[in-house]
Amino acid sequence: WIAAGTGSVGIISTAVIAYLGFSNTRKATVRTVAAGSANTVATLAAAREDRLWEKRAAAYEETLAELRHRLMKRRHDLRGYRMDEASEQQLKEFFDSYHAPGWFQAQARLTAYASDPVLAAFEASEQAHHEVWARYQRYRMMADDNKSAAETGQLGAAHDGQETIDARKAVDPAVEEAEARDQALIKLIRDELRSIPE
Repeated sequence: WIAAGTGSVGIISTAVIAYLGFSNTRKATVRTVAAGSANTVATLAAAREDRLWEKRAAAYEETLAELRHRLMKRRHDLRGYRMDEASEQQLKEFFDSYHAPGWFQAQARLTAYASDPVLAAFEASEQAHHEVWARYQRYRMMADDNKSAAETGQLGAAHDGQETIDARKAVDPAVEEAEARDQALIKLIRDELRSIPE
């Protein structure tokens, strides 16, 4: 009986140890698989963020190029003096040499990849730029009307002189606002590009 009892204890002990070993191995395997899955998900998420960051950076570079061109061309077009004809032609060729990407494609890329603050700043910059040209076109129309009235002798068709002067003066604060909006957008893009991606 003693031998049988000892043998039974040995068999039961072996079975318990085998079960505990199997259970621990199973738990360790589940934890390893879960950790592996989490690492895979994290790796895929990081790769996705990296691809999106690259596309965002490319859209920002494109936007910065357009902003720089627009800012310099606006200053050129609104300057109050003109140079000799050859120099003016060189400047025209210089500005015309810039080939912007397709407007709608560039807008689509910026809309798709830009952060919300950058997109809002871009829209404010666009609006300020359009306001400059709206005011300038109003002044040019009045100045051209006045010139035409003087040339034809129909002075009654001319605009009031002070009104024309005021229309020209109204362009300057719009230009200042547009330049401030452009610079704010440039700074926001630069800050974001130098930050660590999420």
